[in-house]
Amino acid sequence: MLRAFRVATFSAVATSLVTALTLSSPALADPNAPRSWSFWQSDGTAWLSASSAESPPEGSVIGWRFSAGTDTEPPGGEVPDFATVCGKQAAAPAGSKRVVIAVDFGDAEVDAHPGDQPPTQGVLTCATGSADATALQLLAGAAKARVDGSQQVVAVNGYPARAQGTDLAAPAGAGEQNTAAAASDGVPWGWILGGAGAVVLVAGGALLATRRRTPARH
Repeated sequence: MLRAFRVATFSAVATSLVTALTLSSPALADPNAPRSWSFWQSDGTAWLSASSAESPPEGSVIGWRFSAGTDTEPPGGEVPDFATVCGKQAAAPAGSKRVVIAVDFGDAEVDAHPGDQPPTQGVLTCATGSADATALQLLAGAAKARVDGSQQVVAVNGYPARAQGTDLAAPAGAGEQNTAAAASDGVPWGWILGGAGAVVLVAGGALLATRRRTPARH
């Protein structure tokens, strides 16, 4: 009886441990799951599914998200605030508009194709364009956008690299006024170059001071 109890207890503990490990382990990318970019537009409090062929008005907040599965997901994190991202920029000139563009490259373990690594940072920028520019045209002016034959985004800033399509040219007058976070290789080149310059200045100052303290030889 005691032996049976111990066996039953061991089985229960083992089952609980396996279940806990399964629940705590991160989901892995399904190689067969469909993957796509989806477009979203904020209503001020939440992301709503929209069409990138439409022309968002001045002050809009729009976004793209790369995800796996048939149920698309909006960009992660808090919905950006237009005043926070574009507030310090000059007002758009006549015939133009400003919108916030957010790009989320998805989760590396769940959304990425097996073996792919998405950019370490998303894109969050204040973009400008003509007053009648579509969301897709605004994206092309603020990032590198690739589309398929149906004008659906298949890659942003070269991700995913395997996506086949046509690279869109930036429309005239489009661009970004302020980039809060841009997709990159994660190397802070500005800080590195600035730090290198500071090191050169400090080294030069030290060398000059050493020369002044060294008595002249006759």
